[in-house]
Amino acid sequence: MSGTLESLADDVSSMGSDSEINGLALRKTDKYGFLGGSQYSGSLESSIPVDVARQRELKWLEMFSNWDKWLSRRFQKVKLRCRKGIPSSLRAKAWQYLSNSKELLEQNPGKFEELERAPGDPKWLDVIEKDLHRQFPFHEMFAARGGHGQQDLYRILKAYTIYRPDEGYCQAQAPVAAVLLMHMPAEICDKYLPGYYSAGLEAIQLDGEIFFALLRRASPLAHRHLRRQRIDPVLYMTEWFMCIFARTLPWASVLRVWDMFFCEGVKIIFRVALVLLRHTLGSVEKVRSCQGMYETMEQLRNLPQQCMQEDFLVHEVTNLPVTEALIERENAAQLKKWRETRGELQYRPSRRLHGSRAIHEERRRQQPPLGPSSSLLSLSGLKSRGSRAAGGAPSPPPPARRASAGPAPGPVVTAEGLHPSLPSPTGSSTTLAPSKETRRQEKERQKQEKEREKERQKQEKEREKQEKERQKWEKEQEREQQKQEKERQKQEKEQQKQKEQQKQEKERQKQEKKGQGRKLSLRRKADGPPAPQDGGDRPSAAEARQDAYF
Repeated sequence: MSGTLESLADDVSSMGSDSEINGLALRKTDKYGFLGGSQYSGSLESSIPVDVARQRELKWLEMFSNWDKWLSRRFQKVKLRCRKGIPSSLRAKAWQYLSNSKELLEQNPGKFEELERAPGDPKWLDVIEKDLHRQFPFHEMFAARGGHGQQDLYRILKAYTIYRPDEGYCQAQAPVAAVLLMHMPAEICDKYLPGYYSAGLEAIQLDGEIFFALLRRASPLAHRHLRRQRIDPVLYMTEWFMCIFARTLPWASVLRVWDMFFCEGVKIIFRVALVLLRHTLGSVEKVRSCQGMYETMEQLRNLPQQCMQEDFLVHEVTNLPVTEALIERENAAQLKKWRETRGELQYRPSRRLHGSRAIHEERRRQQPPLGPSSSLLSLSGLKSRGSRAAGGAPSPPPPARRASAGPAPGPVVTAEGLHPSLPSPTGSSTTLAPSKETRRQEKERQKQEKEREKERQKQEKEREKQEKERQKWEKEQEREQQKQEKERQKQEKEQQKQKEQQKQEKERQKQEKKGQGRKLSLRRKADGPPAPQDGGDRPSAAEARQDAYF
């Protein structure tokens, strides 16, 4: 980080508010190179023991030495090691091998320098310059305004606008290129996310519809809530998909997601997004706390920390049954629906490849191995090929033998006890058929591939079965919770009704008491005063009136 701290002291405006910068010049970087910010990791020690990390590095080095063999024959093992996490010391090289960018660099020497020398479109260059200081301002590589990190990022983004003039520049390209620059020369394979950065963002809108259809399978409760609130997928998943979660997750989780993404393709992005939504809006209590659109969007901007942690997220992602076939099926359905409602897409991207194995297989189809016709073992064939390679004319074919002469005898071995040897393979211009051993190995390989495919399908069915059981359990839990909620509301209504009845009973008793008092007074008035006793004094008129009153 030479020159970084001095630049921080000179120009802190590129990194945010003064409260964030205060005291930052004296802080050391974490193990990922961050000086602070939300993605800063306080722990400097790795959770993996040193001997385990060293064993993983040796395994990856062994795979690099026979990469094509591992991708074609033992891809499941490669995928498993990517899910465990690529060693930090080999992550740059592994990403290059997985995305096939290493071969692209070798096949196109000087291509980047040629694009860099081109002038570029001024309207894109101005926007790129304005966005440079926003990309990971707390990372040592991009902290200094005008430093080497920002300069390299500018060169990469400018070169891409020249390489893809139909797409130009999009703000989501900058964080993706920045993450790549932290690890390797930025050469991203556009087979993973075709059309994501084109004008109109039609590809990301189409993937948003695919994602919403998959969400109905993964979390019906979250799907119903978002549909009820009329929240379109592009409102919350655009940054997730276009930046590949580089601005959303903790940095350790970002690297693990990218490891799996380079190996398995875009299905990892779909799975991560589904996991985040399922743990954010996948229960009755969480949905109840988000009654409106504003509360829901605020919850999606502040995702739960637990579901973003490295180990928890990777475990959930690997167990979610979302496959390439399911994505392609939904893609076809949503594309048909798009054409019926909106017409044809303005931008028609190339076919999306799901991971490194699909890219490897397409490369093999584009560059097929030499067939039997091009691998002649005859001396004449070798000579003719050698003369063609040297630039000369092909050598004439050997003169034809006369039919009556018959085949030329093979060389005779005169040693005692031995028989004449077979004709040499180089003495004839005919091609050799594959040997029995080769055919046996090919059959064995095909058999192993079929077994692996059956095992994969079996595991896929098992995962789908588990997912159905989980969804069934969730529905039962939801029904039980709804039933309890209805029972509680019913009890509250009954209690309210009882209170009303008690209140009415008290009011009735009060009215009855008042009525009885009035009847008594009227009865006394009707009876008049009591008659005087014989020999007694007659009551006075005032006393009679008083008695009548009471």
